[in-house]
Amino acid sequence: MEKICIFCGRSLGRWERKSLYCGNGTQTVCKECYEKYSPMTNVERGLLAWETGRAESREELREFVEQAERTREEKQEKEREDREQKRTGKTCLRCGGEMLDLGSMKLKLGEETFFFSDWNRLASGSLDVQVLRCEDCGKAEFYIPEQK
Repeated sequence: MEKICIFCGRSLGRWERKSLYCGNGTQTVCKECYEKYSPMTNVERGLLAWETGRAESREELREFVEQAERTREEKQEKEREDREQKRTGKTCLRCGGEMLDLGSMKLKLGEETFFFSDWNRLASGSLDVQVLRCEDCGKAEFYIPEQK
């Protein structure tokens, strides 16, 4: 059986063949396609190999591609849900972008000195702040939560 490059479709002689891992298995490719597609991720190569219609073990590759698509869609949906939960309704003072809530944190107070710096910080305590970050420019703002 004649071997062809799954990407460009060129017929390959015995010494022209290279193997490249695409999706869930190795595929036969030519030297030029090997160099061109090697930097891509395994999933990207699997998608391209499946789209050409020349892939070996096409059914297994189709299952891999469908699973990769489902995983990608689930990840995007989770990121959208996380972003929705972090919305604050406040706008950035710098660019006007939307501010997202990154949660609260403690800022250590105290002055850094050569002698007794750790003791000075322990004695000074900490300050609870709410951190907001602009989605567009990355500017961070600190807010002191209301005391209850």
